[in-house]
Amino acid sequence: MVQFISRYISYGLRSLFILFFLNVSAYAAEDDLNAHPAVWLIERDNAKVYFLGSVHLLPDDIKWYGAKVKTIVESANEVVFEVHMTPEKEAQARQITLANGLLGNGDSLRNHLEEDEYEFLVETAQSLGIPAASIAGFKPWFASIALSVGAIQKQGWNTQSGVEQFIEKIAVRKEVPISELETIEFQMSTLYDHPIDVQSDMLKDTLEQIKDIEQLTLDMVQAWAEGDEQKMSDAFIDPMQQQREIYRKLVVERNNNWIPVIEGLVAKEQMTLVVAGVAHFIGDDGLVELLGARGYDVKRIQ
Repeated sequence: MVQFISRYISYGLRSLFILFFLNVSAYAAEDDLNAHPAVWLIERDNAKVYFLGSVHLLPDDIKWYGAKVKTIVESANEVVFEVHMTPEKEAQARQITLANGLLGNGDSLRNHLEEDEYEFLVETAQSLGIPAASIAGFKPWFASIALSVGAIQKQGWNTQSGVEQFIEKIAVRKEVPISELETIEFQMSTLYDHPIDVQSDMLKDTLEQIKDIEQLTLDMVQAWAEGDEQKMSDAFIDPMQQQREIYRKLVVERNNNWIPVIEGLVAKEQMTLVVAGVAHFIGDDGLVELLGARGYDVKRIQ
């Protein structure tokens, strides 16, 4: 589940946790860049649509914004995110989480885990500043997110230094139109709309991954920074596919839903930048393969 959270946690969901962050900059001179994320391009007639694979949380020392990426971002006529988070949507995300994230009728996570798993959950939650009494009442999917966010932050990942947040600030400053691939309601449903046994498996997977969180986060950020598609598949896709139902909803269904939206962007005579989690672009179920199957020439340019 840690891999899922690094891509799919929304601003609104993050704001449920009372945490404090430093403001950081991803700017770097070309010689100082230590990350070169994957970028793809479709050119058709007078349209150019760029695709930047992102990571939604990053360590503070990753410098990725410069050279080709900087040129694309600052030349775009429109920027498209998975969801364009606004204060209203952040509030909506909190409401959706509260409505769908808590167990009821006296139920407890103890009833959905083995005793040793539950003890480890409580121990881990407390080490991350989450009261045992609180997390015991979370539904498994929400507990997975709470633990994943806390564990990733403990490793030095900063929710304010993600790719989308950085690019959004530039687009707003330059008054570039911002649009989205899906609604906040649908995105949130891909996290919570699962049977309780599937959620429990998700939580158990998170508990296992947290035991090796340092190596997991290192593998993810290195793969993304290098733009190596095989390494990204190993770090992001392969672990996700162990939870087939989650992978289907979080990646496969969403990618297929986005194809008509992207085709609409290709029809515009302008330069468009689409920014989405890097796992959406790679592998057999990725957007690059899906668009290629529809006859689009998708070129890797970085």
